[in-house]
Amino acid sequence: MEEENNEMLMTFVQLSATIITITLFIMPLKTIRIIIDRQNVGTVAGLQFISSTLNCFLWVSYALLTSNTTMLFVNSIGMMFSIYYVVNYWKNITQIRVSRDYLKKVMIACVLAITIISISYYNTTDDLDTRISRLGFLSSVVCVLMFASPLEKMANVIQSRNSEGMIQSVAILSLLCGLSWTLFGLLLNDIYVYLPNILASILSFVQLTLIKMYPPQILI
Repeated sequence: MEEENNEMLMTFVQLSATIITITLFIMPLKTIRIIIDRQNVGTVAGLQFISSTLNCFLWVSYALLTSNTTMLFVNSIGMMFSIYYVVNYWKNITQIRVSRDYLKKVMIACVLAITIISISYYNTTDDLDTRISRLGFLSSVVCVLMFASPLEKMANVIQSRNSEGMIQSVAILSLLCGLSWTLFGLLLNDIYVYLPNILASILSFVQLTLIKMYPPQILI
């Protein structure tokens, strides 16, 4: 009975994490469509799309090593969406210098991805556990760095007492996403899954708290 309940819980967590995460991946689509229609990126920051692509690629690689179909499915979809966002963002940058700088950032992300995979596989012939540990650790580091990026914006919100630019629905989804993957990682007993998502959950909760404490002067 207990084993059956655990299986039901795992199925529920897998389904929840999948739906919530894919919803998060789809959310920037409206912004990208506006960029395409206007043929101008405006003030939208494009680094987030590069970071998302790199993050998804690393977790796809980790999922392949660990034979985790849920992570593989979700991050494969996320990678496809992220690549679409990167390409269309780059195509609609009007300034040549900015376009070249963005392309350089894409190339840096590609080099970083190749480097991480190379380190994970270096001198690990027939040693799957070492590959998993290395790739899991490095992927978690990249994931944590990506989650830490909103910290500067949070500091600005506190100083200005205005949470304009922080979207409550995104913060709620991010919190649910972090919690669902934290629980998924705990059920798998995989520290490389639950640890970075604990941090993501904390940061999302802080964002929600700031939005409540300092409501945006211009509602989004």
